[in-house]
Amino acid sequence: MAGLVSCALALSTARGAEHGPIRWRTDETGAMAEAARTGRPLMVDAWADWCAGCKVLDRKTWSDRRVQEEVAARFVPLRIDLSAQDTTSVARMSTLGVSALPAVLLCPATGCDGAAPRLVGYARPEEMLAFLRSSDPRGK
Repeated sequence: MAGLVSCALALSTARGAEHGPIRWRTDETGAMAEAARTGRPLMVDAWADWCAGCKVLDRKTWSDRRVQEEVAARFVPLRIDLSAQDTTSVARMSTLGVSALPAVLLCPATGCDGAAPRLVGYARPEEMLAFLRSSDPRGK
């Protein structure tokens, strides 16, 4: 019996290693180049270190295995840090059409703008999966 438990734990651990945490890109130009090269759209997480909803999203949604698998299979994940409450962050939020955080945008490889499909505020894993699966920013 102990052998079966050890085997099950080893298989579980091996499978879990395949789908680790989301590998966020933080270089927007590099992420756009990767999206263009791979044909996958960008998934942008606009967040800030002072945003409580952003922290809950990290802890409960981005850590969900199903969400991680969906992101890894279909998107180039880009995290845009809007923590600094300065003119650069305000301008970036304006360009993205973001007025509240957290905001998740789905964008073509050419970049994001105010017309991108978005989910604003905290979303449970099931809500995030529905959003990721229902929107195709490439227009297909």
